[in-house]
Amino acid sequence: MEASFDVSQVMAEVDDDVRRRRASGELPSARERELDDLFVAHSPASNQGANLRQALERVDRAMYVDPVVPVDSNHRAGGAIKKGMRSASLWYVGWLTHQINLFASATSRSLHLIEQRLLDLEGGEGVERAPRAEVVEFPQLHGSEAWWVAPAIEAVGSAPGRILHAACGDGWLVRRLVAAGRDAYGVDPRPGRAAAPDVGAASDLRTDEVAVHLRAVAPGALGAVILSGVVDGMTGGEREELLRLTTAALAPGGVLVLHSVTAATWHGAAAPLQADLSPGRPLRGGSWCALLGGRGYHASVQPGPGEADYLVTAIRA
Repeated sequence: MEASFDVSQVMAEVDDDVRRRRASGELPSARERELDDLFVAHSPASNQGANLRQALERVDRAMYVDPVVPVDSNHRAGGAIKKGMRSASLWYVGWLTHQINLFASATSRSLHLIEQRLLDLEGGEGVERAPRAEVVEFPQLHGSEAWWVAPAIEAVGSAPGRILHAACGDGWLVRRLVAAGRDAYGVDPRPGRAAAPDVGAASDLRTDEVAVHLRAVAPGALGAVILSGVVDGMTGGEREELLRLTTAALAPGGVLVLHSVTAATWHGAAAPLQADLSPGRPLRGGSWCALLGGRGYHASVQPGPGEADYLVTAIRA
């Protein structure tokens, strides 16, 4: 079986190496531009991982046209001939490149303005923005006496690292995990919910979003992640991002435990207000297995009593 790896981490390491070589002078700007051109010419056309900021950085690096052409030559007289030709035509080439550089600078500036406008639109400025999913807890299904708590603790028993519970509330599940001899802590996107020091909460990090915390976790640092009340109301995009970050944070062989409610419970009379206000809806257990299976997990579903909810247990390959 092929070892899994995080493409974003690899690209970050490559960027760090390029910056180091550029600062030391080991990578001349002309050579860097040549490598960029070769990459664009031979890389497969794909939008996966496309990044507007990185594309604009490449535009900024390429927008200046240098009128002073190189005169290096493999022949003894070649350098002198090229230097004479450059001196004779520099007034003309310089005038043309000046106009081109003015156009390129204006174009680059316009693209950056467009980028800023897109960021403003994504941030909700001037448009109606879809609300972010909130934690949706059903009192009868979330708590220390819920049926799924014991199977969840058993599933993470051999986790190869720390165990994260989100959303942890006041830390009730974290305390159960610690009492069972596990190294566990919790975060919660609701203000003030994960501030209790006795549950090992990540109070030094922002906890307004679970994804924010996962981005701060080193790749492969967690042995297990338990999600309860988090994924039910998420949109497709939020769910995909959370799964990507969770997978990156889990060590090989790590466990993802996910508790969710069924559609009947979600639309039932006892559903909390947050269910109506959420932008998304719960998935079926089989859909989670298919989704996680496509990401390299071995997943299974355990339905709850009365088919009100279910527990998904997935092991990262």
